Amino acid sequence: MNPRLRTTLITLFCAVLAVWLGWKVAEGSYFWPGLAAAAAIGAVSVRLLRLPLDVIVCGWLLIGYIAGNRGFAQLMPAPGIPLLPAEAALLLACSWRFVAAAVERRLPFRRDALDWAVLAFLAVGGVRLVFDFPRFGFLALRDSAMVYYALFFFLAREMARDRAAARYLLGCALVGCALLPPLFALYTLFPSVFLERLTVHGVPLVFYKGDLMNTYFAAGSLLLFLLARGLAQPLLRLVASGMFLYVLAGDNRASLLGLLAATALLAVARRWRYPLWQVAGAGLAAIVVGGLAHFADNAWAERKLAGFADRARSVTDVFGLRAYASEESGYKGDNNRFRYIWWRNVLVDTWTQNPVLGLGFGADLAGSFLQEYYPDSAEEFTARSPHNYHLSVFGRLGLVGVAAWLWVCLALAQCGWRSLRQDHDAAGWALWSVVTVIVVSASFGVVLEGPMGAVPFWMIAGLAASRLTKQPEPAPAASGEAAPATPEPAAGAGHR
Repeated sequence: MNPRLRTTLITLFCAVLAVWLGWKVAEGSYFWPGLAAAAAIGAVSVRLLRLPLDVIVCGWLLIGYIAGNRGFAQLMPAPGIPLLPAEAALLLACSWRFVAAAVERRLPFRRDALDWAVLAFLAVGGVRLVFDFPRFGFLALRDSAMVYYALFFFLAREMARDRAAARYLLGCALVGCALLPPLFALYTLFPSVFLERLTVHGVPLVFYKGDLMNTYFAAGSLLLFLLARGLAQPLLRLVASGMFLYVLAGDNRASLLGLLAATALLAVARRWRYPLWQVAGAGLAAIVVGGLAHFADNAWAERKLAGFADRARSVTDVFGLRAYASEESGYKGDNNRFRYIWWRNVLVDTWTQNPVLGLGFGADLAGSFLQEYYPDSAEEFTARSPHNYHLSVFGRLGLVGVAAWLWVCLALAQCGWRSLRQDHDAAGWALWSVVTVIVVSASFGVVLEGPMGAVPFWMIAGLAASRLTKQPEPAPAASGEAAPATPEPAAGAGHR
């Protein structure tokens, strides 16, 4: 075709398309304009970043779920179309990677203990869903997300074969963590702006779930501190210390326990810098707050000290029998009793009805708990997880699922410890530390059952695992260009 004629036809087509999309916007219909805008942004991003579209989209997911949290997780292309960001990215990325693996005639996973463990966990969940979907329909599919989000582990590990893609995904995790403190400060100061104006189809772009927000503050503290380099290093480390102190002073005990566990793990592995820096900062803060409370009779300082003391004591109050006098922790005993009763009921119900295979996806894990804890309540109770991922696995998949999940945890622990003890890779330490934070937080809250916590967790675990293996085979082509297969040089060699 004549080049001038081709250019004229393309111009005419784009002009007609622009007029039609403008007409749709004027009508208040945003599906096709939004789809066109997403396609344009994707094309420009592929051109600028020279990365496959699925890698770029997964990076956006990391930023969205960390910085936007529950608001981003509820976005849909149009009302009534139940295609959420995580599911849309899974469709795109799994299709893309499956075709690439078929063309290259190789399996899209590695033959090591961690990959086999995650694959076994997915297989158990998939088989269970086959039997549960005819009984419970969409509810079963929704509950099975706690398992099928593990596909992001394989996607991230596969994408990280390309050194540029690995750097991009790690950078997106850092950007999400760096955006979290200023966005949360603005969200606290101007909630109406975020809840009423920055919305899509009435859904806020940024809406924070308290326990997850604190978990990502803890994760951000580790990532920003351990990966800080260059002229920005002092500033980023100060921000990381501020995030550590925020978690320490906050009312979410799950994220605090996760952060303390990761810090202790770094100390045991003799990676001293982060633990020593944070202990020094926390000690200085305690001296300042204690001085304000005892010498200046400052009400805020007194409240913070009393709240922290009550939260520390409540960790061992399993049955919620103690009384707490501080304003910030007065409900902790009831919170512990809430968990204890629900956990006990899930254990008893599952053990008596189907201990081997569990109650299944779609089953009501809160039924007997509500009869005991809220016997006279008329309010709707929508929570489906007993605030403990391990018990959720037992309730849904029984002992078979627990065995598969325990295998995953042991494999993650082995890989993480090997990285901390043997590798000179600060990025690897940071990623495995974040995995530790999220697993501990998931033991006391609803974290890995939904996309806000599960998608970043499995992607970060995949990125961390990819740094342990030296890949001799070439990385998949990105935008028609072969990427170098040599592993990325270890970041922060000798950093302790």
